[in-house]
Amino acid sequence: MTGVLFDKIKILRFHNSLITSSLKSISPEFLTVCPIDNAGTFGKQFRHILDIRKCYRDAFKSGILDFYRKDIDHSLENDKHGILEELKKILEEIFAEVSQFDSHKLEEKWIDSTPSVRYLGEDYRTISPLQAIELLIEHEIFHEGELALYFRSTNIKFPENWITWGLI
Repeated sequence: MTGVLFDKIKILRFHNSLITSSLKSISPEFLTVCPIDNAGTFGKQFRHILDIRKCYRDAFKSGILDFYRKDIDHSLENDKHGILEELKKILEEIFAEVSQFDSHKLEEKWIDSTPSVRYLGEDYRTISPLQAIELLIEHEIFHEGELALYFRSTNIKFPENWITWGLI
């Protein structure tokens, strides 16, 4: 894997390090804390990030992006070690799938995102693997923002690598 695809994977790895370091930095008891009304607990945030990663992994495998998962494991919301292991595992599975794509022929494989068009918009009924990675990166960044709000509202110290966002 070379070129633009490799660069996107490096970016995704970077954002994964921010998300996992934030999970590692909190005590397991914080997984049940809901610091912002109607926004869910810390555990729900991390479990949701995992579920969306699974959606993209499945899209790279099957060619269909569907955000309506039937296999959501809500018990992970209270299992810090379990979430960490799953986040790592699913991301590595994404990298394994993406590494099979020839970066010079990315436009030859399209992903049907019709099942998820409600979330992506009409212009995204089909997306390339490169667009899918970019959307996944955007999703991870969005949740970094939410985690920043969670950390601030509960006065939790940010991990050192969050210096990227100027938050330590």
